[in-house]
Amino acid sequence: MSGGGTIKYEIEKVRNIGFAAHIDAGKTTTTERVLYYTGRIHRMGDVDEGTATTDWMIQEKERGITIQSASTTCFWKDHRINIIDTPGHVDFTAEVERSLRVLDGLIVIFCGVSGVQPQSETVWHQADKYEVPRIAFINKLDRIGADPEKVIEMMEERLAANALRVQLPIGLESDFVGVVDLVNRKKIYWDVDWTGEHFRVEDFDGDPELEKAYEELVSRLSEIEDEILDLYVKNGQVEPARLKKVIREATIKGKLVPVLLGSALKNKGIQPLLDAVIDYLPSPIDIPPALGINPKTGDIEERRPDPEEPFSALVFKVQADVRIGTLLYARVYSGTIKVNKKVLNVTKDRLSRITRIYIMHANKKEPRMEAMAGEIVAFVGPKDAMTGDTFADPEHPILYEGLEFPEPVVSVAIEPKTLKDLEKLEETLNLLLAEDPTFRVRRDDETGQLIISGMGELHVEILVDRLKREFKVPVRVGKPQVTYRETITQEAEAEVHFERELGGTRQKGSVKLKVYPLKQGRGSKYEIGAEVPEELREALEDGLREGLTFGPLLGYPVIDVGVNILKVATGEDVTPLGTRIAVLNALQEALRKAKPILLEPYVEVEILVPGEFVGNVVSDLGVRGGELLGVELHSANLQKIRAKVALKRMFGYATDLRSLTQGRGNFWMKLSHFAPVQEGEMESMSSVG
Repeated sequence: MSGGGTIKYEIEKVRNIGFAAHIDAGKTTTTERVLYYTGRIHRMGDVDEGTATTDWMIQEKERGITIQSASTTCFWKDHRINIIDTPGHVDFTAEVERSLRVLDGLIVIFCGVSGVQPQSETVWHQADKYEVPRIAFINKLDRIGADPEKVIEMMEERLAANALRVQLPIGLESDFVGVVDLVNRKKIYWDVDWTGEHFRVEDFDGDPELEKAYEELVSRLSEIEDEILDLYVKNGQVEPARLKKVIREATIKGKLVPVLLGSALKNKGIQPLLDAVIDYLPSPIDIPPALGINPKTGDIEERRPDPEEPFSALVFKVQADVRIGTLLYARVYSGTIKVNKKVLNVTKDRLSRITRIYIMHANKKEPRMEAMAGEIVAFVGPKDAMTGDTFADPEHPILYEGLEFPEPVVSVAIEPKTLKDLEKLEETLNLLLAEDPTFRVRRDDETGQLIISGMGELHVEILVDRLKREFKVPVRVGKPQVTYRETITQEAEAEVHFERELGGTRQKGSVKLKVYPLKQGRGSKYEIGAEVPEELREALEDGLREGLTFGPLLGYPVIDVGVNILKVATGEDVTPLGTRIAVLNALQEALRKAKPILLEPYVEVEILVPGEFVGNVVSDLGVRGGELLGVELHSANLQKIRAKVALKRMFGYATDLRSLTQGRGNFWMKLSHFAPVQEGEMESMSSVG
């Protein structure tokens, strides 16, 4: 089992995969070992020491966590593996989301002690959304309390995963020395070389316990393909290649999740994991062609992953580079693009030239003269491109579905230390806005302050830290505030007639509409009658989209509201701009009539503490107004406390928990829902950020 070297481009030998997990499950450590064994790096880095290859940002090195998804490429057994290492912290879930949009396969890493944790659950459901085939890797089997069977049970219960045991552990905790490879009927031991490069392999023929496990594997696979059982009955075993073929097909279709085992930190189990990437995860030609809309005809078209097809690519990440400008990370879905060729940004209907193409290795760049179907690369050249934009051959345009991201929930006021820094601050914020689709900037109408918003305290803290250190902009920052939402509690109608001269043209429009509340979590939607002319329909949609971004109470985004357009003027003197202004004004009037209320974010919190501190933590959650969901045994010496708490009550909780538990507690939280702000608190809301 060895790999490395370079190969010619063969698309069937390409794997576009990601690593995803809850924070501290060992994802970046696993990526580091993969890069080492494939010869991509020559010394294994360490997350705790700040030397991991894919954690290259100064903020990542200091905190020992992944903040930005990092792309790299390596080779194993004549296959090219393009890897995206994604963050595990809930504040950076959007980084996972945009990576999953362009990946063909995913390795989800679970801690062998903690099992399915909140962020691994979130990642799993994101992969379900994009129908990404996946492998599970149960890591940290050298740790005290490691129990892979418990983890598999949690996968099946919490994730509805159809887990397939393709490996068994040889020993656990301090006795973990290797794995049983059931498919190949081998025992693999890493008990000689501390770097894990060398291992010994033994057959397990005749071992009753392992023969039984092998029979169970064959039985599971015979449910997918009948002939497997016939071969087993006839020969006593099945050729590994045949079993791999069935596992691969079932994995790609989402019917099975192969489960592999190891300890990345102790360099055990990584080579079989690489083999499984090749054996079980799809190449670009194993998944359905990419579907998009022809902007000229409106018809749905497909693009096959063929270098000879018309070029098309989707931008999934934008990154500011102080030396060369903006890097556009893109998945090439079809065709071939060469340096200095013109492409059409179909999303913005703008022609641009690709001036440089890079294969990325974390923050290092390898120049290329061309990029082909199935590749993940970085482009330089096109201006104003954003995450979710489609690039295509100008003669054969296609528009792929973009990406949707959640609205931020935490805000802080920010200002430059001196007036001369204001322009630089605004320029830098625009760069960060282009990079991060979950980052928002607005200016408060009353105070004139700049308000920046992100997905959590850590997200905002990192953004501010980057402003100061990476972009050298000195700033003052206010205290974190939650970003609220608005909704309505009853139906209401409004009709607005608009007519005014704007820019030397008479603008006219008339709209009648109804708003009504939707169930919690439904978002917002609108319905427009089919009889409306196309140019007015676009104006109505633009006005409604804008109108739902600010509510009538305090200007926060509006959620869980339905809008029906009841009547639209369509005469010859009616203009799109007049109609847009009319629907915007009508929507705001109807929302004001519909008894609007303010909603605040609540988070679900999981806290791990030694048993002697449970009382302190539960009591503190009560003081914060939290709803206790349960206390359960997590491991031999840790209890898990689950609760729901208003986000505003959780600011600074990391410091408070350290104090409550003598530094021995850990916690994670994720957004749960929005709920009405309690009466009595509304009076103070008008002063919120």
